[in-house]
Amino acid sequence: MQQFYNTIDAFVVGYFSGTDDLPPSGLPAAFLYNMYAAALRASGDTVAALWILAASIFSNLLLDLLFVAYFHDGIAGAAKATALTLFFAAFLCIAYLFHSHRKFLFQKKDCILRLSMIYTTLKCSLITFLHQASLYIGKALVQGTVNTGGTELISAYTAGTRIEGFANSFGDSTSAATSVLISQNYGAGNRQRVKQTFLHSLKSTLTLGILCGLLLSVTAPLSIRLMIGTSQAIAFSRAVHYLRFIAWFYPLCFIGGTFTGHFNGISKMIFTLCGTLLQIVLRVILSASFFPGMQLNAVALATGLGWFLAVSFWSICYLMRHQR
Repeated sequence: MQQFYNTIDAFVVGYFSGTDDLPPSGLPAAFLYNMYAAALRASGDTVAALWILAASIFSNLLLDLLFVAYFHDGIAGAAKATALTLFFAAFLCIAYLFHSHRKFLFQKKDCILRLSMIYTTLKCSLITFLHQASLYIGKALVQGTVNTGGTELISAYTAGTRIEGFANSFGDSTSAATSVLISQNYGAGNRQRVKQTFLHSLKSTLTLGILCGLLLSVTAPLSIRLMIGTSQAIAFSRAVHYLRFIAWFYPLCFIGGTFTGHFNGISKMIFTLCGTLLQIVLRVILSASFFPGMQLNAVALATGLGWFLAVSFWSICYLMRHQR
């Protein structure tokens, strides 16, 4: 649903406001929503978090149409719509937590200083920040390589990665669910269920990766046609080839989601960070090295080999911990 919203939101802003506008978000509202939505997922009430996300997406689209299309506020209207929606979603999370999981809300009795908890929180937050930052910096560098190929390749790559976002959302969601379930059982000391959860998730992500890869390959012409049409013949052809090439590596991408969910669940995010650094560095280097001759296929190959390296690293880390 989030990927669907991102696409529709960009369409609304681009259609009514112009192609140069990008909708920002309200940071305080985003902080509140992310914190309390995470509390809902941590409590195991992921269905409520899903319904609140659905309500916020629907309200954001309505507000986009109101501010951007009706009032013609342009980028300022998109910003208002996003910020108001995030506050609305945060309010829904807080209201639901107050009704069903009040202990997760911040209260006066929580105003105490625990150095051990501060250390744990800072450690996890810093590693997660480095993980996300390295990933997006690497993607920006790959985008810079693609930009040297001209507007047609830029259009093809943008359309391909946007469609990939829909396919990847299944792997990301499974990884998040794996992390929640493993962390709950790990905290409860149920190591056997942690292992069972990991193995079941591994089977699920492998199956999903194969299915999504096949679906991505088969529907590539149709999905690219919906994104950029067929008038840009070169961009259309390159985007289809890119999706069909990278689809072969999708099982690795989805399996990697299980490993990241497992390591995040047992608070070993350092393994997640190291694996991500390995794959993103390799992706950047290989993309830049092979791009002049292979163009977008170089990016697909570099991404796939990066996933292979990361999964290999995480497999070794898991086996070493399991044997110990």
